Amino acid sequence: MIPYFDQPTLNIPLPAGLPMDKLSLHGFGFLVAIGFMLGGRVAMARAARLGLNPEHLNKLIGQLVIGTFVGGHVGFGLMYDFDGYMADPRKFLYVWEGLSSMGGFLVCVPLSYYFFKSNKLPVWPYLDCLAYGLTLGWFFGRMGCFVAHDHPGPETTFFLGVQGICPPGHNANPGIACHDMGLYEALWSLGMFGLYTLLDRVPRFPGFYPVVLGMVYAPTRFAMDFLRPESTDGRIFMLTPAQWVNILLFAVCTAVFLQLRDNAPWSSEAAKKAS
Repeated sequence: MIPYFDQPTLNIPLPAGLPMDKLSLHGFGFLVAIGFMLGGRVAMARAARLGLNPEHLNKLIGQLVIGTFVGGHVGFGLMYDFDGYMADPRKFLYVWEGLSSMGGFLVCVPLSYYFFKSNKLPVWPYLDCLAYGLTLGWFFGRMGCFVAHDHPGPETTFFLGVQGICPPGHNANPGIACHDMGLYEALWSLGMFGLYTLLDRVPRFPGFYPVVLGMVYAPTRFAMDFLRPESTDGRIFMLTPAQWVNILLFAVCTAVFLQLRDNAPWSSEAAKKAS
């Protein structure tokens, strides 16, 4: 099993006379920043390869950084600490405290769609590039969650369990290991990046990559959330808020996938030949 480790921190000394003597860069923020940079580069490289303008993606990524933190924080307050945030609405302004990936997605997906539509760009081809790059960026973002021990689960003897991270109310023995959902999701996203790299060798219909990503992620996250303790992830009719969102996500992505597939140019040509 993986032994416990403190979150890596880089302390940068600052000149005298400033309010603080050093700037601390934590592993979480560092890895998330790398995720945005590398994921963005992958998306832009694919756009250039297909004859699209990568600068449009470059402009959008800056907005997605803001959308991720604002949407993620608001989503965290609404889904995981509703009573606390309603009692003190100022907490919604503290975007550096508490993030929900589902909240970030619910903001960034329509934000991306609006960006491409308002700039009169082909939506699905650009979203394909964005989804392809997202799989790599997602890996680094979830590795940030892993080094910060943000998403512990119940006790386990699984070889990828991490010692000493068990959530409140569980065994406090530092030698006991617990599941780490951040690590599991990081490995899943890395696997998706590898899969998309293989799938991209053959042309796919526009919109294939974002909707397939949603279709595969939804059941994965739905299953993983059963490992999340009720002390940190409350239940609504026996399911976590994220599980309810993922049921909707899977249904929407499946419907869109079928529509895009049936309306693909080669689908209509194949139908003509068959008739």
